[in-house]
Amino acid sequence: MDEDVRARLVPLEGGINFRDMGGYATRDGRRLKWRHLYRSGSMARLTQADYDHLAALGIRAVVDFRSAREQRRDPNAWCRVAGITYWCRDHNEVFGRLHEMVEQGIESEAHAEEVMAGGFRELPFQQAPAYVQLVKMIAAGEVPIAFNCTAGKDRTGGAAALVLAVLGVPRETIVADFTMTERAVDLTTAFGERPGAASPYAKLSPEVMNALRAARAPYISAFLDSIEARCGSAEGYLTERGVAPGEIAALREILLERA
Repeated sequence: MDEDVRARLVPLEGGINFRDMGGYATRDGRRLKWRHLYRSGSMARLTQADYDHLAALGIRAVVDFRSAREQRRDPNAWCRVAGITYWCRDHNEVFGRLHEMVEQGIESEAHAEEVMAGGFRELPFQQAPAYVQLVKMIAAGEVPIAFNCTAGKDRTGGAAALVLAVLGVPRETIVADFTMTERAVDLTTAFGERPGAASPYAKLSPEVMNALRAARAPYISAFLDSIEARCGSAEGYLTERGVAPGEIAALREILLERA
């Protein structure tokens, strides 16, 4: 594990890709505060020792981007035990048109990368209610806060990119944060149970599966490009969805060190 990953990855026995987003520099020379914003995969496997470790971090809230099916299959018991705010929504959206594309067949790694980029272009608008909720909770002072999906890669990666973009973090840093997942977690196991023989995913080649599981730079670039093409900027995306200018200012004040 390299030094950058080690500095961010919270050492948990049952954690998946649980990382501190502090320290990133903005274009105006400020930095994100450490121990305020965390991104993660599923928290269903956390142990009692993990509970104790997270309690010491003082996390006040969790935003869960997973579908209702994922929540039922792997519930977050820690938030209930810890008595902290847990926000999720009852939805069954999948990532882009991934399941449909898998059913039709994905024949090559290049095709898989196209499918993933297409999913990331749709992701900001599929997950808009949850992304807006995350921003509003931070702006209301519910920090430290963690947000998660299953592997902490796609839906979580989009949320991280959105927040970093609004804070003024350069794109190259946002991309580096996204691709860090490949060094922080074993993506062959982070998605939970392996596909059964009847699953269409079981018919895909290893190269295709690796591309679907991967955290590659073009994926998150497609996410950011989609926001810019449709909304002008990350700030424009939030404003169009009812986030007030004062809330965006509060987000920056709460998460960024003073200049």
